Amino acid sequence: MRHAGIGLLIAAYVCVLYTSLGAAYARAHAQLGSAMLAEYAAPWPVGLACALAVNGLVLALVPIRRGEKWAIWLSAVTLLILVATRIATDPSCLVLLDPQRGCHAFMTSMVLGLVGLALAARGGCKPGQSQRAV
Repeated sequence: MRHAGIGLLIAAYVCVLYTSLGAAYARAHAQLGSAMLAEYAAPWPVGLACALAVNGLVLALVPIRRGEKWAIWLSAVTLLILVATRIATDPSCLVLLDPQRGCHAFMTSMVLGLVGLALAARGGCKPGQSQRAV
Protein backbone atom coordinates (compact mmCIF):
# COMPACT_ATOMS: atom_id res chain seq x y z
CA MET A 1 0.00 0.00 0.00
CA ARG A 2 2.78 2.36 1.00
CA HIS A 3 4.91 1.59 -2.07
CA ALA A 4 1.94 2.25 -4.33
CA GLY A 5 1.44 5.62 -2.62
CA ILE A 6 5.08 6.54 -3.16
CA GLY A 7 4.78 5.48 -6.80
CA LEU A 8 1.72 7.69 -7.27
CA LEU A 9 3.50 10.58 -5.61
CA ILE A 10 6.52 10.18 -7.90
CA ALA A 11 4.22 9.99 -10.93
CA ALA A 12 2.46 13.18 -9.83
CA TYR A 13 5.70 15.12 -9.47
CA VAL A 14 7.02 13.82 -12.80
CA CYS A 15 3.77 14.96 -14.45
CA VAL A 16 4.12 18.43 -12.86
CA LEU A 17 7.72 18.59 -14.09
CA TYR A 18 6.65 17.54 -17.59
CA THR A 19 3.81 20.06 -17.82
CA SER A 20 6.06 22.81 -16.47
CA LEU A 21 8.85 22.16 -18.94
CA GLY A 22 6.65 21.37 -21.93
CA ALA A 23 6.45 24.58 -23.89
CA ALA A 24 5.05 22.54 -26.78
CA TYR A 25 2.34 21.29 -24.42
CA ALA A 26 1.40 24.87 -23.55
CA ARG A 27 1.34 25.92 -27.20
CA ALA A 28 -0.95 23.01 -28.03
CA HIS A 29 -3.75 24.71 -26.13
CA ALA A 30 -4.55 27.69 -28.29
CA GLN A 31 -7.56 28.60 -26.16
CA LEU A 32 -5.23 29.82 -23.40
CA GLY A 33 -4.47 32.95 -25.38
CA SER A 34 -1.13 34.64 -25.76
CA ALA A 35 -1.27 36.44 -22.40
CA MET A 36 -2.00 33.27 -20.41
CA LEU A 37 0.57 31.31 -22.40
CA ALA A 38 3.18 34.00 -21.69
CA GLU A 39 2.44 33.71 -17.96
CA TYR A 40 2.90 29.93 -17.84
CA ALA A 41 5.81 29.70 -20.29
CA ALA A 42 7.91 32.48 -18.74
CA PRO A 43 11.21 31.39 -17.18
CA TRP A 44 10.35 32.43 -13.63
CA PRO A 45 7.09 30.42 -13.22
CA VAL A 46 8.58 27.44 -15.04
CA GLY A 47 11.68 27.55 -12.84
CA LEU A 48 9.66 27.73 -9.63
CA ALA A 49 7.32 24.91 -10.63
CA CYS A 50 10.29 22.77 -11.65
CA ALA A 51 12.07 23.50 -8.37
CA LEU A 52 8.99 22.49 -6.39
CA ALA A 53 8.58 19.34 -8.48
CA VAL A 54 12.23 18.34 -7.99
CA ASN A 55 11.85 19.08 -4.27
CA GLY A 56 8.84 16.77 -4.16
CA LEU A 57 10.67 14.05 -6.08
CA VAL A 58 13.60 14.14 -3.67
CA LEU A 59 11.22 14.02 -0.71
CA ALA A 60 9.38 11.03 -2.19
CA LEU A 61 12.53 9.12 -3.08
CA VAL A 62 14.45 9.55 0.18
CA PRO A 63 12.68 10.54 3.43
CA ILE A 64 9.10 9.54 2.57
CA ARG A 65 10.35 6.14 1.45
CA ARG A 66 12.01 5.81 4.86
CA GLY A 67 8.70 6.65 6.54
CA GLU A 68 9.58 10.05 7.99
CA LYS A 69 6.43 11.99 8.85
CA TRP A 70 7.97 15.46 8.48
CA ALA A 71 8.65 14.72 4.81
CA ILE A 72 5.02 13.76 4.23
CA TRP A 73 3.89 17.09 5.68
CA LEU A 74 6.47 19.00 3.65
CA SER A 75 5.39 17.23 0.47
CA ALA A 76 1.75 18.05 1.24
CA VAL A 77 2.70 21.72 1.63
CA THR A 78 4.55 21.57 -1.70
CA LEU A 79 1.48 20.16 -3.45
CA LEU A 80 -0.79 22.73 -1.83
CA ILE A 81 1.51 25.58 -2.92
CA LEU A 82 1.37 24.31 -6.50
CA VAL A 83 -2.43 23.99 -6.40
CA ALA A 84 -3.02 27.36 -4.73
CA THR A 85 -0.76 29.16 -7.17
CA ARG A 86 -2.35 27.57 -10.21
CA ILE A 87 -5.90 28.24 -9.01
CA ALA A 88 -5.03 31.83 -8.09
CA THR A 89 -3.66 32.51 -11.58
CA ASP A 90 -6.24 30.46 -13.48
CA PRO A 91 -9.50 29.98 -11.51
CA SER A 92 -11.05 28.07 -14.40
CA CYS A 93 -8.80 25.14 -13.40
CA LEU A 94 -11.47 24.31 -10.85
CA VAL A 95 -13.55 22.94 -13.73
CA LEU A 96 -11.87 19.54 -13.70
CA LEU A 97 -14.06 17.81 -16.24
CA ASP A 98 -13.47 20.31 -19.06
CA PRO A 99 -10.54 19.02 -21.14
CA GLN A 100 -10.70 22.17 -23.31
CA ARG A 101 -9.09 24.26 -20.58
CA GLY A 102 -5.67 22.60 -20.70
CA CYS A 103 -5.49 22.31 -16.92
CA HIS A 104 -6.74 18.75 -16.57
CA ALA A 105 -3.27 17.14 -16.62
CA PHE A 106 -2.05 19.41 -13.84
CA MET A 107 -5.12 18.86 -11.65
CA THR A 108 -4.97 15.11 -12.27
CA SER A 109 -1.37 15.07 -11.10
CA MET A 110 -2.37 16.98 -7.96
CA VAL A 111 -5.09 14.45 -7.16
CA LEU A 112 -2.60 11.61 -7.77
CA GLY A 113 -0.12 13.31 -5.48
CA LEU A 114 -2.59 13.79 -2.64
CA VAL A 115 -3.83 10.20 -2.92
CA GLY A 116 -0.23 8.98 -3.02
CA LEU A 117 0.59 11.01 0.08
CA ALA A 118 -2.41 9.59 1.91
CA LEU A 119 -1.35 6.05 1.03
CA ALA A 120 2.28 6.69 1.97
CA ALA A 121 1.30 8.26 5.29
CA ARG A 122 -1.12 5.47 6.10
CA GLY A 123 1.50 2.79 5.72
CA GLY A 124 4.28 4.63 7.57
CA CYS A 125 6.58 3.11 10.14
CA LYS A 126 5.98 3.39 13.84
CA PRO A 127 8.74 5.06 15.89
CA GLY A 128 11.52 2.62 16.62
CA GLN A 129 10.40 0.20 13.88
CA SER A 130 12.80 -0.60 11.08
CA GLN A 131 11.81 0.03 7.45
CA ARG A 132 12.68 -3.59 6.61
CA ALA A 133 10.11 -4.86 9.14
CA VAL A 134 7.28 -3.23 7.18
